[in-house]
Amino acid sequence: MGNTLSSDTLPVLCTMVDVHNPKAQDMFYFCNVSSGGAATKVIGRSQTLSVEVSINTVLSFTVYECPEPVFTPETARCLGLLRVPVERLAERYSSGIFQQWFNLDTKTDPRMPAGDLQALISRFEQAYSDAVSDVYQPKICISIIGTAFEVQRGTRQTCSIFVGEDVKTQAGPDLKALIASHKQQAAYIDALHEEIRRFNVPSYRPLSAAQGMEGMPGLSKPPTAPMGQMGPGYA
Repeated sequence: MGNTLSSDTLPVLCTMVDVHNPKAQDMFYFCNVSSGGAATKVIGRSQTLSVEVSINTVLSFTVYECPEPVFTPETARCLGLLRVPVERLAERYSSGIFQQWFNLDTKTDPRMPAGDLQALISRFEQAYSDAVSDVYQPKICISIIGTAFEVQRGTRQTCSIFVGEDVKTQAGPDLKALIASHKQQAAYIDALHEEIRRFNVPSYRPLSAAQGMEGMPGLSKPPTAPMGQMGPGYA
């Protein structure tokens, strides 16, 4: 599977909503969006870009962090990569995704080719599922909206997608995408709060008395007196 666009293409609206990176402070984030051709464009937080795609396109989102609020290649550092196979996006997410979190691949060189389709799909799905469970991994929140994708599994009907004339100005998420986004946002917030709570108070989950005291700031496991030196009331 290549990234070459076919003659049947349609615009999708790609928005970099936000980036979370717990390992950095006072950094500004930018995203280079590529559909596999020679042209790429860098967008900032909350910015939207219209990209022409076909069903065979692999969208690449390469995230950079900069010390200044203006993207400068000389000072930019590549933080990570997310590759989105449009065919899988159409099969699973119908009209696209709306403000969903994905963990960034911080090990793959973005200049390397996408590679095997099944491995690509697997990494894409893993990036989505791990976004909630691994709160320390750098992640990106994106929207990719192209009105209604209609792709039947097992077929190769190139861009059997219905697009209205208002796609570039009035396109919005359908109810399915909106509900999925809200569910993930809620799960992600719960995970963040649980991790913050873990550093401050003992878990609400059942623990032994000793474990509970060890988790309390400033408290430690009570010392055990030697046999025969128990205080009053102990046999």
